[in-house]
Amino acid sequence: MVDPSSEPIPWVYSDSPGVLMWTWLTEHFIARVTGTEVDGLEDRRIRSYAWDLSDLMRTSQGMPRLLINGMSASFEDADALIREHVGKCYDPRLGYQAYAGKHAFTFALASGIQADVRDMIGTRCTVTVLLPDRSHEVVVGDLSVHNYKWRLRDGEQILEVTPEHVVSIVNRSAAAQRATEVVDAVSYSGIGRIYRSERTTGCTGTPGYMVGTVDHAGVSRCPVHEASVREDLLR
Repeated sequence: MVDPSSEPIPWVYSDSPGVLMWTWLTEHFIARVTGTEVDGLEDRRIRSYAWDLSDLMRTSQGMPRLLINGMSASFEDADALIREHVGKCYDPRLGYQAYAGKHAFTFALASGIQADVRDMIGTRCTVTVLLPDRSHEVVVGDLSVHNYKWRLRDGEQILEVTPEHVVSIVNRSAAAQRATEVVDAVSYSGIGRIYRSERTTGCTGTPGYMVGTVDHAGVSRCPVHEASVREDLLR
């Protein structure tokens, strides 16, 4: 679905027998959506929409250089995909973010979730990455988006992450919000600093001796389970 806050694309429409075409031409790229009609019907019906995005800044033998293409079931889907890839392929300083909107910052994660990370940019995030052996690695840093990649800066170290390999991403504010929803009244087990919960991203505890619990004995305040717990209860 197209982001309603984004600017309408200035499509140029052309119609020829059997084919309808929408073209968006700029000095940097050309984007096209081509609708193919169903044959043999009295009323016009589109069978599918092919779309493509080609670069005009670095051409291929003088011709537009194809960046990406695909098929969509509707014009709206094709329009949204063009917005996404224009937003991710081209420098924001060129001015196309107004057309891309949220699509430039929305990524499909390994979990199948479509994550819009606009509000997380510039904040310190905890990212859980799926490794080739199916194990998980947790990385932390200040988030920035660069084309189709994320970068996490932690001091002088910069780690580049492929969103398709990410299981989850959470920032400090999100962790704090989640903590307020699972305060001790809901998840506290009544024993020490043990909570009825599974260990999740950002949690400083370890699996408790009781099944389905997390024990925080001897560790710092947990941003997931203890953000709102009084300091004297953490001793």
